[in-house]
Amino acid sequence: MSIGNESGASRRFVAHRPFWGSKMASTMTPAWQKNPARSYLIMVVGILAFTAVAGALYMAAQAVVYRASGGSNAVAEVMDKVLRYGAIALLIGGISGWYWWSQRSEHGKIFLDVTRDALTVSKRPGDVYPFAGAQLGVWGISGGMTMGTTLHLHCGGRRFILGGRDYRVAAGTRLEAPDAGYGLPLDVDAWVSASDFGEILAMSGHQAAQGGASSAAGPVRCLLFPSPLAIQQMGAFAVRRKQQLLNSANHPRLAIDVDADAIRVVDPNTNALHASVQVAQVTATPETYQFRYGGLGFGSPDQIVGRMFERGMASTLSTTPV
Repeated sequence: MSIGNESGASRRFVAHRPFWGSKMASTMTPAWQKNPARSYLIMVVGILAFTAVAGALYMAAQAVVYRASGGSNAVAEVMDKVLRYGAIALLIGGISGWYWWSQRSEHGKIFLDVTRDALTVSKRPGDVYPFAGAQLGVWGISGGMTMGTTLHLHCGGRRFILGGRDYRVAAGTRLEAPDAGYGLPLDVDAWVSASDFGEILAMSGHQAAQGGASSAAGPVRCLLFPSPLAIQQMGAFAVRRKQQLLNSANHPRLAIDVDADAIRVVDPNTNALHASVQVAQVTATPETYQFRYGGLGFGSPDQIVGRMFERGMASTLSTTPV
């Protein structure tokens, strides 16, 4: 979203923060792909260490409560439930509250002030990122999927990567900057809508980058890759299967070619036709996938809390670009 001002010499745009967890994914995913055995070992050691520390704190708290209650088993049992479920509620409530606050407050907003020569970022006071020397690149995610276009800017040794969600460059535009995005070594620092991204490029003089879907010659090809989320369905010791999935994540399984007349599903390597349909016979409704889970059901409090936590995590992953 852009915000006008009175001077007319510059414009202010409201940008969004990177997707939740994307910075961590840009560190962990390349390391996992480079050495999965070492990364898996570090993950297991971290889980065991966390479990040991949490268990020790829990046992110490139980011992203190038991002594304070004078050895009463009834009081100790009640306090045991308070400690367990209170800690879980505090953890979930704290994370949820922080996430809600970061999204709703000014803390979650990034303001970009753009002139013909440079761009400034509200979260980086004092830095001025000139458009001279700026480069365009692909905004993607691990696995090869594309989310849009990036603009790489530099202020001395500091880099700022702005993403344009769903922005497509014109045919023949040079994309010289390295790919950036979720799960890649580089990630975007902020992103704006396609329309705002186009306005920023126009103000900076990158006229060659302005283009819509109609500027591309020939059919538009969309590559279909294996879903990285399939790794969650594998067992803890399925190291080989996980490695095979990670190795194949960069290789498309199918391709969809779309032109003005038809939509075709083809093999990306041989172009063998699998299926086709006329555009006039197709109807499409935009929709964001949401995880749908059954009721919380019955069971012990531990099972109910576990299902609540699983449901929240699955809902988050359903809207996360992985």
